[in-house]
Amino acid sequence: MSFYPFSAIAGQEEVKLALKLAAVSKDVRGVLLCGEKGTGKTTAARALAALLPPLSSGKKAPFVNLPLNATEESLFGTIDLEKTLAQGRPFFQPGLISRAQGGVVYIDEVNLLADHLVAALLDVAESGEIIVEREGFSLRESASFVLIGSMNPEEGSLRPQFLDRFGLCVLVTHEEDPLLRAEIIKRRLAYEKDPKAFCASYEDQEKAVREEIIQAKELYPQVALPGKIKVLIAELVKEANVAGHRAELVLAAAARAHAALLKHKEVAVEDLEVVAEMVLRHRRREVPKKAKPKEKEPKDQPQTQSKKQNKPERQENYKHSEPPRPQKELEDLRGDQTKEEKGPPQELTPQDGKDEVHEIGEIFAVRPLEEKIRTRSKNIVSGKRTKGLGQRGRFVRAVVPKGPVKDIALLATLKAAAPFQALRGVGAGERLVIKTDDLREKLRKAPRGRLLVFCVDASGSMAAEARMRETKGAIMSLLLNAYQKRDRVAMIVFRGKEARLVLPPTGSVELAGKLLRDLPVGGSTPLPHALYFTANFLQNTLCRDPRLAVSVLFITDGRGNVSFGHGKPQEEINAFARRLKELFPEVNFIVVDTETGLVRLEMAKELARILGARYFTPEALRAERLAEIARSHTIAGAQDR
Repeated sequence: MSFYPFSAIAGQEEVKLALKLAAVSKDVRGVLLCGEKGTGKTTAARALAALLPPLSSGKKAPFVNLPLNATEESLFGTIDLEKTLAQGRPFFQPGLISRAQGGVVYIDEVNLLADHLVAALLDVAESGEIIVEREGFSLRESASFVLIGSMNPEEGSLRPQFLDRFGLCVLVTHEEDPLLRAEIIKRRLAYEKDPKAFCASYEDQEKAVREEIIQAKELYPQVALPGKIKVLIAELVKEANVAGHRAELVLAAAARAHAALLKHKEVAVEDLEVVAEMVLRHRRREVPKKAKPKEKEPKDQPQTQSKKQNKPERQENYKHSEPPRPQKELEDLRGDQTKEEKGPPQELTPQDGKDEVHEIGEIFAVRPLEEKIRTRSKNIVSGKRTKGLGQRGRFVRAVVPKGPVKDIALLATLKAAAPFQALRGVGAGERLVIKTDDLREKLRKAPRGRLLVFCVDASGSMAAEARMRETKGAIMSLLLNAYQKRDRVAMIVFRGKEARLVLPPTGSVELAGKLLRDLPVGGSTPLPHALYFTANFLQNTLCRDPRLAVSVLFITDGRGNVSFGHGKPQEEINAFARRLKELFPEVNFIVVDTETGLVRLEMAKELARILGARYFTPEALRAERLAEIARSHTIAGAQDR
């Protein structure tokens, strides 16, 4: 089968350049094609394989399309059962990566591939070695290939530590020029009508690109990197606020590869200008803004009413992304109200005033707490915080199966059968006889993670700057730690007349920073709707992934003053809280009481009692303590402090 020619791809100049750079030098460390569907990502990856130099055997460079359901054994190899049983000693069967030697390994929708496979694959691509050690068998062999991944951001993001391992990142979008779009259609139709004739028409162009890559590969080791260019590289990376030093190394390699493609023996500033954005695009981080001291107005110059009216209010720039209405069991939360009574949220005690926006507080390192997770569910999603035994994850040991064998431990099975071969009449050199009692199954260890949902009161009562700043700082600190611990964080905010999901489940520090930084504070407290919204959110989240462990932190004083229907706010709060506890018994609830002052109604304490939640007083709202609370997984019911 003939692949669509690389030189026939119309447009997508940055994509083609990135792929050529990765082909010139393994130091570029692969390419991530990030963009919408139907933009030719797979076509470009396949076309690159046809341009790579042939193998020593004369065969064309291979193209391996990695399936999403791949296992570690299928990727890196395992013991050949048939040969092992026939000859009485272990034989190794190479995996897909070994077959890709000298070619291209392509992962379509890499963001959907299991994390432990992504990590292992990136390790092999970076080290250039495949190391297999399992069941007493050890093998080490070289691995040389161009790694290309693609993803559609609409289907989820790739975790930050994996993004950093891809050398280049290209945003692939559709072409805007109508003439170019027409040319794409023309070429594609010609290819589909007669692939051989179409490829033959581009044979000269393909040969020229192939020679360009081969010559650049030969020249690359000789390309010099002047001192001033090294300094400029360091300045560019520092300006982008990139973590670590991998970006400098990749940027240097990409600049040298670009110079080699131009047949230059020294990197110039122009080379950096061309490749810098591809290297820094997926690594760039925003610098947190420092909180400005609050200016006090002179007492003898009070603010006039006209100034208040002329001053524009801050706009809420977060998106209202309320999940669809839940099923009947959640609708029952509204009680016995008639259809006519069910209307938009009503504000019984308006307290709207001027909105305020506070900066994110101090970002701090979250202390490691390796604690066991207590949940009622046996099925927990993969993560790094703790470990769970089952049929997913890394192989730990072989065990006697309790039912049908789904994942056989080959070497352990052979060892179990070996002592009985003489009794079974097996002579020297004859095939082993394996019986059902000899079978052993692999027990695997999968990390476990959790979703932390912050339900934050952003009403006027939270306007105290230190209080909101520290809350934001704690959430940001958790996010900085989340990409390592595989915990995700979501944030629901309630103020005015409704609750909103301002931060969908994510581990992205950049996304969280943008949303949290501009979060306004002010208005009334629609706590009933916050409870209803939280139930709705949990319903949709757990329907998508019933194995997910979830903790919900309510940060509020409990003084709800906006009804969801036509009942009294406090009655609705109690009813919604009771139903929330009934519907989600496996969810861990935490209440952080922000009530202050001499007279305390202790409504948040009552909310914690109804939810069966762990309860904390205002002192626990300190950023360090809040982070410790959120990361604690030993919640054993309501506890007053």
